[in-house]
Amino acid sequence: METRVRCYVCIGMEVLRYVLPHLLAGCLAGVVASVGLVATNLGSLRDLVLNTDGGWVAFALLTFGLVVTFGSIAIGGAIMAIGSREE
Repeated sequence: METRVRCYVCIGMEVLRYVLPHLLAGCLAGVVASVGLVATNLGSLRDLVLNTDGGWVAFALLTFGLVVTFGSIAIGGAIMAIGSREE
């Protein structure tokens, strides 16, 4: 029984070691994208963030949405690439 539990834990750790770097890369890409959108003032986003009372809320929501989206895309791509990995 203990070996079965250990085996499940080992598999879980392998999956985390494989997926976590992809998740972090996707989250970083989401933050970079949101900062880039605001920095370039695309769609007057910088004006919205800096000149309204709740501008930081808009920036936080934009960043959160992009982090979730890019992180999910990175994890999905990593999972779909598992079968095509050459070892």
